[in-house]
Amino acid sequence: MAEEFEEKAVDLTAEEIKSLKNQMMESDDSLVMSEFFKALSDPTRLTIVHALLLHKWLCVTDIASLVGLSKSAVSHQLAYMRINKLVRVRRDGRKVFYALDDAHVESVFAMALSHIKE
Repeated sequence: MAEEFEEKAVDLTAEEIKSLKNQMMESDDSLVMSEFFKALSDPTRLTIVHALLLHKWLCVTDIASLVGLSKSAVSHQLAYMRINKLVRVRRDGRKVFYALDDAHVESVFAMALSHIKE
């Protein structure tokens, strides 16, 4: 449920607009961020992220079994996720294992899940 705000809505002054503009993110950052969220916008990729939250390192075969897709389809998704810094790779002989890239990915996922469950 949305909270009601006590603050009164007012138009900004030219000085306030200038100040806020100087604080806004660079266009390059917004592009990279939009790609990050785009990478998270697919249900299959979200399911993979969740699986990697539950078990830190998983191979393609295990991920494919967990999400119900072919190894080829999962490999394709993981490649896209790797490009967008959602996952990292570790090789162990002929096997390739994947984990979430860092704690930020886990935090974003956890906050989004918490938000939708409210």
